[in-house]
Amino acid sequence: MFTSLMLSASLAGGQPPATIPTPLPGVTPVGQPAQLPAGPAIVIQEPKKDAAVPPGGVPNAQEIPEKSDPEADAPRTKYLLERSIAETRLGQILDQNGFVIQGWTQMSYNASSAANSNAPVFMTDRANDFMMNQNYLHIEKTLDTSKKEFQLGFLTDWILPGTDARTTIVRGLWFDQVQRGEQYPIDPFQFYAQAFLPGIGDGTTVKVGRFATHVGYELVQAPDTPFVSRSYMFQYNPFTHTGIWATTSVGDNWTVGYGASTGTDTFIDANTNNLTFLGQLKWAPKEGKTSVAFNVVVTDPSYIEAANFQVYNFYNLVATHKFNDKLTYVLDAGYAHMDDFPTAGSGTVHWYGAANYLVYAHNDSFTSTLRAEVFNDQQGARTGFAGLYSEVTYGLTWKAMDGLLVRPSIRYDNNSQSAPFEGKQSLFTATMDLIIRW
Repeated sequence: MFTSLMLSASLAGGQPPATIPTPLPGVTPVGQPAQLPAGPAIVIQEPKKDAAVPPGGVPNAQEIPEKSDPEADAPRTKYLLERSIAETRLGQILDQNGFVIQGWTQMSYNASSAANSNAPVFMTDRANDFMMNQNYLHIEKTLDTSKKEFQLGFLTDWILPGTDARTTIVRGLWFDQVQRGEQYPIDPFQFYAQAFLPGIGDGTTVKVGRFATHVGYELVQAPDTPFVSRSYMFQYNPFTHTGIWATTSVGDNWTVGYGASTGTDTFIDANTNNLTFLGQLKWAPKEGKTSVAFNVVVTDPSYIEAANFQVYNFYNLVATHKFNDKLTYVLDAGYAHMDDFPTAGSGTVHWYGAANYLVYAHNDSFTSTLRAEVFNDQQGARTGFAGLYSEVTYGLTWKAMDGLLVRPSIRYDNNSQSAPFEGKQSLFTATMDLIIRW
C-alpha cells in the first residue's frame, strides 16, 4: 500500500505530497538535487582549485573562492549575453561594478530499456523522450575576496522554465506548480544577499536567503556537474536551504562553514519548517593535491505526517585527489536517518551510499568521467523500493566551442532486492545532452 503511495509522489524537494500526472508514472521524490553542493551556489569569478568539471564548465563553488590556483585570476569567460552588451554604457557599468549576467539552456534525449519512466532515476525520468531540462538565468553582484575590505553583493538563479525545476521547487514557494503537475515549472532556485567580512578569521562570506546546499559533490547547475543524470546520493539528499550560511577561512588550509535554516527543501512554510543546523569543515592545502570536506545537516529528524514531509539528518564526506594534470578522483559518501516514519517497524529509517568519480581530461576539448555508485535505501523510504542500488555511468564531454557542450553518456542501474524500474530490477539508458551557454 505504502509503496504505491510513494510511486505516485511528487518530484519536488525530496518530498511526496502531490500526485504525478501522466506522462510521469511511477515518479518518486528526490531530495538533494543537489543538487547538487551539495548541493550547491555559483561563484563565477574564481573556480575552486579542487573541482573536476567538464571543459568550459564552472566548478562546484559553494564557499569562499580560493586563490591558490594560478588560473583563478584569469579573466572569466563571457558568453553571448554579456558580450552583446560589452561595448555599451550599461555593459561597462556592470563590468566595472562586478556584476555577472549569464545563463544556459540544456536539453537532452535518452534511449531507455524502460517504456515510459526511468524513475527512480532523475533528472532524465521520462524514458525515450526529449526534455528541456534547464533554461537557467544567473545574476550576481560578485565579491572579490582578494580585497580585504567589507563588501556587499547578491545572487539570484532561476530555472525559466525547465523539467529540472520539478525536482528543485520547495514547500512554501510556488509549490502549486507541482500540485498541478506542470512539466515545465519555474523555480527561483537561489536568491540571497551576500557580504564579505574581512575581520572574521582570514575572511568570512555570509549568505542570507535561499541557497544551494553545501553537501555533496554534484550540482543542479548543468554545466558544473558531470552528467545530465544525477547520482542517487544527489537525488535523495538536500538540494536547498533557506536561512543564513557563513564560511570562514582559517589559515591557509582550513575553511569552516556554519549556519541555520528553516529546514531542507522548504522555504517559509509553517507546516514543514524545522530549525536546522548546517555545518562544514574543509581541509584544502593551497599547495596540495587533496581536499577533504565533512558536511552535516542536523535537526529534529522526525517525519511530519500531517504534511507528508520527510525531515532527516545527513552526514556527508567529499574527498578529492588530483593525481596529475589530467586525472582526478572524487569520493562523495553520506548517511541519513529519519524517525517516526509510518512504515518502519521501529519508526526509524536509514539510507546511505557512496559515489566514486574518475575524471580524465584528454585535452582542452574532451573530458571523460566515470561514476560508480552504491546507494542503500534499506526500507525504501526515499526511492519507494527497498534495496541496494548500484549504478555505473560513463560520459564524454566535448567542448565544441566556447559556450557549447555536447555530452553523450551511458548508464546502468540495478536494485538487488526490488524491481523499481517498471517491474524490472535493472535499467539501461543512453543519453545525449546539449548545453548552450548564453
